[in-house]
Amino acid sequence: MSTLLPFTPPIVKRLVGYVRSDDEKVWAEKAIKSLVKKLKKNNQLGELEKAITNAGSKPTKCIVIPRSLDGRLQISHRKGLPHVIYCRLFRYGDLQSHHELKAIESCEYAFHLKKGEEVCVNPYHYDKVPTPVLPPILVPHMQPNSVTLDMILPDIDHAFMNPPPDTSTRWSPTGGLAEDPLTSMNMMPETPPPRYTAAYSDTESCYGGSSVVSPAESPMGQYDWSPHGPSALPAASCVSPGTALSQVHYPDTLAWCKVFYYELQTRVGEPFQATENYLTIDGFTDSDNPARFSLGLLTNLHRDATTMQTRQHIGKGVRLYYVGGEVFAECLSENSVFVQSPNCNVRYGWHPATVCKIPPGCHLKIFNNQEFATLLARKVNEGIKEVYKLTHMCTIRLSFVKGWGAEYRRQTVTSTPCWVEIHLEGALKWLDTVLTEMGSLPPGSSTT
Repeated sequence: MSTLLPFTPPIVKRLVGYVRSDDEKVWAEKAIKSLVKKLKKNNQLGELEKAITNAGSKPTKCIVIPRSLDGRLQISHRKGLPHVIYCRLFRYGDLQSHHELKAIESCEYAFHLKKGEEVCVNPYHYDKVPTPVLPPILVPHMQPNSVTLDMILPDIDHAFMNPPPDTSTRWSPTGGLAEDPLTSMNMMPETPPPRYTAAYSDTESCYGGSSVVSPAESPMGQYDWSPHGPSALPAASCVSPGTALSQVHYPDTLAWCKVFYYELQTRVGEPFQATENYLTIDGFTDSDNPARFSLGLLTNLHRDATTMQTRQHIGKGVRLYYVGGEVFAECLSENSVFVQSPNCNVRYGWHPATVCKIPPGCHLKIFNNQEFATLLARKVNEGIKEVYKLTHMCTIRLSFVKGWGAEYRRQTVTSTPCWVEIHLEGALKWLDTVLTEMGSLPPGSSTT
């Protein structure tokens, strides 16, 4: 990095030499100058230089700057979370999201703690979230049976495409589900009211317009999909003593997900395979970026006026992150997106077909591999039919601009103008291998 701004202080010149990201050079220098200016006021420049030059080999104290109202830091034309900005500059050049970071235990002013009016930006007080190693599934070898795919799937297919009408609405004015990090500025939900406000946080969520029913009150209640449900010990009639067991490990896949784009009931274009850990689905026309699925390129001879108008409002769309075995969806568009994720829903005891509204600037955890692994380990002991029902746990539906469900004019996702179906390849392949080991799949059949 040789292009420096006029009158660059010596310490800025030294720190510029440690930049690891590919960010615009002038912007990176402005970000460093901004940090240096803030740290001069509280005599922390020496601690910053010590942390950067030693690359974390020696313990360093928290390096704090004032926390803004929305948690973000404005540098020139760009705005982002401060700890993400400086971790990307000085340590993780490929960093994309705060979901990828986890504060070390000794950090007293970590971003997610929201301690006082300051936040730590020491790059070596944040580590990348590791991808957990999932334990293998112990699969009993079942005897061949007469269960067919047609016998297993119709009831849950119907339930997912037609959520029950007896639903209630849950709103969270300041973020009610503490586990899911969601972010937003001051936003007004599309429909229905009331107003809500939430700040950038790792510990808050801002759900809007999500229809929720108790599984016990719905047709899906009988499936008991909760990973925290009854004991995973099999019933005597399912697995007899001495049954041979096989270990099925989580598989490696070329793409972590495959995305299919639909307009109403029509699939448009070819599926997009996500090989990067983050994927943006937008309404523009980029065709060469492996981390971007641009819907503006796709043509449909039978596209109606409503769909054409909706496509014009997709804009920046949605970004998916796959970090540490978890999947997050962030709404980048100026209009809300709507997500149906059974894995997310059963975590909170909602009906698996619940649709969650993600307003602009917000994001939501929509899948967790460890939860799925726990559930799969339990279901293999309950029989082939129970395992096959998990197929829907590996599929996520997301619509742009227009929502669907009990509180909307459109009752099913196939009634929305523009939507995508996200297939989680690793989970589906794992499930496919488990089912094959159990002997349930006829020749030529597959869940993937």
